[in-house]
Amino acid sequence: MSSELSQNPITAANGSGFPLQIATVSLVNQSEHWRVILEEHPWHQNESGSEGFIDVVALCRRRNLEIMVMECKRVRQSGWVFLVPKTPPTPRSHATSWVSQRVDQKWVKYGWESWPADPASYLSYYCAIPGQEQGRKNLLERVASDLIDSVEALADQEKELNSRPNINTFSRVYVPVIVTTAQLFVAHFDPRDISIQDGSLPKETPFEEVPYVRFRKSLATKCDLGAASSVMDIHNFSERTIFIVNSEHLSKFLAEFELNG
Repeated sequence: MSSELSQNPITAANGSGFPLQIATVSLVNQSEHWRVILEEHPWHQNESGSEGFIDVVALCRRRNLEIMVMECKRVRQSGWVFLVPKTPPTPRSHATSWVSQRVDQKWVKYGWESWPADPASYLSYYCAIPGQEQGRKNLLERVASDLIDSVEALADQEKELNSRPNINTFSRVYVPVIVTTAQLFVAHFDPRDISIQDGSLPKETPFEEVPYVRFRKSLATKCDLGAASSVMDIHNFSERTIFIVNSEHLSKFLAEFELNG
């Protein structure tokens, strides 16, 4: 005797977000310059105690150097609004990526560095998401924080593998990317035009829909406090850049992405 299901199977499948992840894998493998090397890869971060699974790890076909660490986030009929308090905004070309480099059996680089990266896009420190409380980590900030942890954990795994005496050289650049079904909007404005009375943007504020954006935030779990002389230094050292890509524009992003460091 079969019991009545509490939820339609298609609703359960779509609600999981896995279909977006599977579609992302297929799309990456169809691209000219990237291929998927890992799916659902487990990671553990000792410093923060956090753990999880990386949705997709994609390797650049051209020079076997760049890796995109992707988190797929399906949302329903939602727009993420990135605030850029500058008018007119200037697209940025730099992003923070994790760099691992071993030369003559010594790790000469192992940490976050700022590299020029195409395509240029707007940079924002603020993202407004409908239904998210101010003062708490919103959905994007939570996902971005876990993604940064997963990048560092993956780098640790590859460092351990490539620290063997028979391996002289190794180079890798890890780029954090969130692929989402959310529409992405950028609002640019002069901060002096914000109402100090009720904290609202002016009604004529322009909103531009964009295919991708750089999201920058202090999200670090690893920070070299020895190099810091002030809390401003600590804040700057812990800032990370995450590429947020609308899923419909992922193919374009993959085709145009290039690190120039």
